[in-house]
Amino acid sequence: MKRVAVFIDGSNFYNGLRDNVGRMDVDFQQFGKVLAQKTGGELLRIYYYNAKVDAEFDPDNYEKQQRFITHLAHTQYLTLRLGKLVYYQVRGEDSTRKHYAVEKGLDVKLAIDLVRLAVNRACEVAVIVSGDKDLAEVVEYGKEMGLEVVSAFFPRGLSEQLATHADRVIYFNEEMLNEIFIGKKGEDEEETSSE
Repeated sequence: MKRVAVFIDGSNFYNGLRDNVGRMDVDFQQFGKVLAQKTGGELLRIYYYNAKVDAEFDPDNYEKQQRFITHLAHTQYLTLRLGKLVYYQVRGEDSTRKHYAVEKGLDVKLAIDLVRLAVNRACEVAVIVSGDKDLAEVVEYGKEMGLEVVSAFFPRGLSEQLATHADRVIYFNEEMLNEIFIGKKGEDEEETSSE
């Protein structure tokens, strides 16, 4: 059976979930297994890439992210790769925000992991969960290294470059997403109404 590595662009996936389904309570181990199954293989490992929020610049989101990181740390077969956020000052008097953040180094970390697995022949299939066109070159390199490279994302939000470079595309749909959420659809509403 083919070994499958799943590479998740964390902020891209989070934004896709928020914009397309309004839920973020993903069981990442189940998510990895579902993607491996859809590619006809067995899950080797999930790599999750995210940038660490700075407690000084954004204390509220820092606390939320720390809880999320703890959740990820308890997920089997998942390796967390943290990049950094670089904060820039917003210019202009009419702005309500003082800073905005830009992720740095995550695409490179993903590329290094994918190449390392390909060189070591640790997997045969790489599934990239992102819509980011910047990863198209990583897809090409993975294919040159002998991997089957699959792009998995929402139909709305997947860049054409990433989709056309991949060997194939898995589009997220409601049926597939219902398999990966921690709580089943409708359970949250029932719990809330009974309190």
